[in-house]
Amino acid sequence: MNSLLIHSLVAFLGVLLDTMATFHWPDTKLMQEPVETLATAVPILLLGHALLLLLALYLKGSSLGGALSTTGCALVTTAFTTLILHMFTVLFGAPLLAKFYNTLVFSAYLSILSVMPTFAAIVTPQQSSNWSKVLLQHCPTTTPEIYGYTQAICTLSGAWIGAIVLPLDWDREWQAWPISCVISTYLGHTVGVLAGFGWSSIKLVFEKKKTE
Repeated sequence: MNSLLIHSLVAFLGVLLDTMATFHWPDTKLMQEPVETLATAVPILLLGHALLLLLALYLKGSSLGGALSTTGCALVTTAFTTLILHMFTVLFGAPLLAKFYNTLVFSAYLSILSVMPTFAAIVTPQQSSNWSKVLLQHCPTTTPEIYGYTQAICTLSGAWIGAIVLPLDWDREWQAWPISCVISTYLGHTVGVLAGFGWSSIKLVFEKKKTE
């Protein structure tokens, strides 16, 4: 199975998982009860994306031990990133104590959608993963790097865009914290998957033309 097919399969399954866990599987609705909905969605997403990471590593030829080790590292990174994102979210204006749990479940949601798919894309067995080149230098060159880059950047950008509407005095129910940011995070991840697929496909076409 070629690289583009593997990463497309895992990424689009991730979008399906996001959709079901955010909007369909919880007994509550995001627009009416965001905290309760996210409290249900976050564990589902964490487990689901961990399984998708294992699937990605298996399809790439990883050993069971290597796959479990990478998944453990991804889970620890997700937990650590949740704390970092929570801190930054508060610094950017989220309530410190009044809606602490709202901010925490949103940070966990954002962390899962940005960290776990990036691990599934970038980590390749028997190859060094150049994280700094992809995420700090913004220079992805291979299909795994492209998929990891677009999903991480678009998910984080989506979360930031969703915060723009919060201060506006429109008095809409979707402006309640953190509904708009959850929706924009979900949309950002979806856009990242589509961007990764489009970018990788165009790159593959041009590479084939060069070899002809």
